[in-house]
Amino acid sequence: MTSAAKTRERYAYVLRYARPYWRGWLLLTTVTLLNVPFALLQPWPMKLLVDNVLGDVPRSAGLTHWLSFLPAADTATGLLGWIVFSGILVFALNSVSDILLTFGWVRVGQRMVYDFALDLFANVQRRSMVFHTKHSVGDLMSRITYDTWCVNTITDTLLLKPLTVVLTMASMIFVMARIDGTLTLLSVVITPFMAGSSFLLGRPVRTAARASREIAGRMQAHVQQTLSGIPVVQAFAQEDREHQRFLEYAGAAVRAEQRNTVMSNIYNLSSGLLVTLGTAVILWLGASHVLAGWLTVGTLLVFLSYLASLNGQFRALTDVYRALQSTGAGMDRAMEIRESKEGAMQDSGAAILPPVRGRVAIENVTFGYDAERPSLRDVSLLAEPGETIAVVGETGAGKSTLVSLIPRFVDPWSGRVTIDGHDLREVQVRSLRSQIAVVLQEPFLFPMSIAGNIAFGRPGATRAEIEEAARMANAERFIERLPAGYETVIGERGGTLSGGERQRLSIARALLKNAPVLVLDEPTSALDAETESLLLEALERLMKGRTTFIVAHRLSTIRNADRIVAMRDGRIAESGSHAELMERGGVYANLYGLQFGSSK
Repeated sequence: MTSAAKTRERYAYVLRYARPYWRGWLLLTTVTLLNVPFALLQPWPMKLLVDNVLGDVPRSAGLTHWLSFLPAADTATGLLGWIVFSGILVFALNSVSDILLTFGWVRVGQRMVYDFALDLFANVQRRSMVFHTKHSVGDLMSRITYDTWCVNTITDTLLLKPLTVVLTMASMIFVMARIDGTLTLLSVVITPFMAGSSFLLGRPVRTAARASREIAGRMQAHVQQTLSGIPVVQAFAQEDREHQRFLEYAGAAVRAEQRNTVMSNIYNLSSGLLVTLGTAVILWLGASHVLAGWLTVGTLLVFLSYLASLNGQFRALTDVYRALQSTGAGMDRAMEIRESKEGAMQDSGAAILPPVRGRVAIENVTFGYDAERPSLRDVSLLAEPGETIAVVGETGAGKSTLVSLIPRFVDPWSGRVTIDGHDLREVQVRSLRSQIAVVLQEPFLFPMSIAGNIAFGRPGATRAEIEEAARMANAERFIERLPAGYETVIGERGGTLSGGERQRLSIARALLKNAPVLVLDEPTSALDAETESLLLEALERLMKGRTTFIVAHRLSTIRNADRIVAMRDGRIAESGSHAELMERGGVYANLYGLQFGSSK
């Protein structure tokens, strides 16, 4: 597909967000078109003031006829009063229309933006971990919250503004031609030159705008990353360095915006210079017509007012292209996320996964986060329903990557993963993950109530079910000691709780979900002995009757697993029970000896 065709396709996609709000657009169009007569009438009171109040130009028959309906309009003072009143009336009507337009744009325009942002947000949430490892949170936030405003600008620029501008221009040119055909023809001649400057500078404007957006996204990503890791930043006293990095991003952002501004100003200068020269010629010729008696001073002022408005309309029309180039940078950034095939998780025809027993098969899987460095190499593993599989190995052996295949956080390059014979890539992700519970090494809790965090996987759970899950996770006692019990709102990422308390809430969340397949990724890592004992008791309840995959760093926690899988360099080096592997004296026995100083 050519670049132009791809751009047209993107515009068509973005504009579909305007369809549900066609009534609002109809109202906006109607109110905007009603402003056209106001624009045509606005300069005429000035003509009456100059010619018939301050000057001695005789009133025409048509003017006399219309003024006969207005009391006291036959005198200069009375006419002056009506001129002032008409100016106030036009201003009031314009103000009312501006209020209606502002209300309409807020109601319709922002809803379109939020619809687009909502779809993009949903798209990002469904992407795999591979996608998220390659895109910073701050940049994605910038694309979702800032670049999606392109739908508002594009709809106005492509639909509403051209219609209004063309109608206003046609009306003005018609009236101007009735005033002076020669001046009107000269006024229209400069239009192609103005349009030409817009098209010549359109692409550089788009490039500069995109660069500015990209740098703004990187700066937001830096702020997000720094604030997320603020304990580490403070612990290592790196506030000044992070501040300096922000200054560097800010400087780059200023330079990019300067380039953007320079391109815009060059465009404004080129088109404005042509307009100024054209206006000077028309002013000279118009003054000649006044001196020749063909026009009155008031009529010339009306014509010049129309000329200024016409130039503004011409510029608005040519600005459509420039605005599309500038807004197109945001559209490109937003659409890149939607169109990206990288990390796409589900085909449109995927089937719903029926309730499963929990037979998990990993068949000849190869996968990596980097195309040149596979993390898993031709791995095969089978877990029967209710079986507990422990995965051990040195750091970087591929343990977490292996279990990430099961909830489809990542997809294999080759081979496949099945549950009860269903290929995970052929079923809907939502129906798959609804039957898998996950407990991570670093439990993520949200800044909401304790009850809300436990029920995160089952929002409809009753209070009794939530409390039962907390009791089974050995979390009941510390929850009851909190100020508001289950309604206590915890801090960002659970920062107001200890590591063991956060992990017990994570286990309670998995218990409440009651899924047939369970994935535990080092759930007891870096905990003290007492806390680990409470967690192991809770984990035993959680694993009962479920197909469980547990990644373990502390080998004492997995001695009773049905099968232990030892990994090395992305491959399964050996598997068996604790006793079998210790007898074999291989990878597992070596790891066990390093931890406990014994080979038995």
